[in-house]
Parts: sequence; C-alpha cells; structure tokens
Amino acid sequence: MSRFIAIVHGWHVHSNGFTVHELQSITLEDANKEACWLKEQREKDFDKCAYVVVAIDDTEYLPRRLTWRERITGYLKATS
Repeated sequence: MSRFIAIVHGWHVHSNGFTVHELQSITLEDANKEACWLKEQREKDFDKCAYVVVAIDDTEYLPRRLTWRERITGYLKATS
C-alpha cells in the first residue's frame, strides 16, 4: 500500500518556500484532491501556489540521501 505526500510551493515575486504534507489518502486520485485543497488553503490574492503529489511505497529504501532536485521533483536520478 502506497503513502502519499504533497509538496506545495508558493510564490509572489519570489519563492515563498515549500511545505511538505503527509496525506491521508489511499488512492492517487484522492491524494490529488487533498493536495489541491491544501494548495487552495495556502493561496492568497497575489500569492500563487503549485503542488506535486509523490507516492511512497512502504517497501522503498534508498541507501543514500536524496538530492535537492529529487526532493523537489519527486523523481530519482538513475545511478549505475
């Protein structure tokens, strides 16, 4: 069973930073709805936001730390 996290990024003229939320949803569709609701809660008149939902499998394990790009995009860089 997968777990989901949502990464919400806000900006006005410059970045207002990222917030990471653990979602309670079981399916990807419900996770996207929950993340959209979180995004709308953070948005203000001139502060726009975007989000990405990342699925985390319970059996996943990475023997190294994630890079910043991997943390932001949710995609792992292939290593050989």
